[in-house]
Amino acid sequence: MKVTMVGISGSGKTTYMSSLYETLGDAGQNDAGFYLAPRSVQQFDKAILSVGDFSRFSLVDKFKWPDGTQQTTVWPFTVYYNSKPVTYFDWIDYRGGILTEITDALDTNDTSEATKSEISDLASHIELSNAVILVADAFVLTYYSNIKEARHRSGARRIHEIFTTYSRMYPDRNLTFVIMLTKADTVDSKWKSDNYAPLIERGMEVFNQMVSLCKQNPTWEGCIVPVSAVGEGNVKRIVTSTGDMIHPFKSEDKIVGFPAPLNAEHVLFYCLGQTLKQMKGEAHKSIKQREKELSEVLKKAGLVNKIWSLITRKPDAESIARAILEEKNKDYEVLSQFEPHIEPLLNKALERVRRIA
Repeated sequence: MKVTMVGISGSGKTTYMSSLYETLGDAGQNDAGFYLAPRSVQQFDKAILSVGDFSRFSLVDKFKWPDGTQQTTVWPFTVYYNSKPVTYFDWIDYRGGILTEITDALDTNDTSEATKSEISDLASHIELSNAVILVADAFVLTYYSNIKEARHRSGARRIHEIFTTYSRMYPDRNLTFVIMLTKADTVDSKWKSDNYAPLIERGMEVFNQMVSLCKQNPTWEGCIVPVSAVGEGNVKRIVTSTGDMIHPFKSEDKIVGFPAPLNAEHVLFYCLGQTLKQMKGEAHKSIKQREKELSEVLKKAGLVNKIWSLITRKPDAESIARAILEEKNKDYEVLSQFEPHIEPLLNKALERVRRIA
């Protein structure tokens, strides 16, 4: 099982990992009974993959923000429920700069084959994931009164470009996604009433193109949720206007209280719960058909092949496809063990997230 994060640089992807560590990094830290632990996987290249180093994301050790992700990175996790392993997944943090580079090319009307290929490759990589987390800075969403500008500055427009391509390439694919509004504690109080209802509405408006895509694709399941890595009142933000059109403001955030993450676990619970529910419904599908589909996808995905070649040291697309198929079979094996927990996991997530119908 694979979960991928997509968002522009500075949107809060890596810091979200910190909130996830504080919430699910140890047994007993959340009332749902679930927690995560890194698992050791021999075939991954340590130069790309941080294995067993989840604790480096802790905010409470030095009360400092983690460094941003400079390259696409993968972490393998095992999910535990009441101290018993129940399933596993790989967490993929796609470097934020790739979205900026793609959009810059589009802004300059670069319709070269290289640009089109990069967009297609990213869409192919997303196709190999069971769930995708779309990350946007809540403060940026609310800072700009002009919706089009908020859409551009937050990366929502860039994300829409990618998923429009994805929708065209894979019209019948299941897709589980979460629109995660990070840094929710930093927005003005008027956006926080009724459990952040105004902020959620703003997010739906900024991501209205993604919402429309979801409604057009009956096999897509999506939700939106505000998240904070530290919680209300635990960070002091200083915002300075620059007068620069490219970077209109700069902000400085200082942790001033003990971190109490908001909704971090519900994002993951929705991804895993919805994915496992879909897998349960798809278990009857032909493995041979899935093998054929994966082979075709990987043959088209140049960037995916490069990533997985580095990870597995096996550049052959067919070999990679078969390895992924083996993982799929393992997913089905653990699914039978985890089945009783699917609905409780998803129901827990639905306490905080808002579904996109």
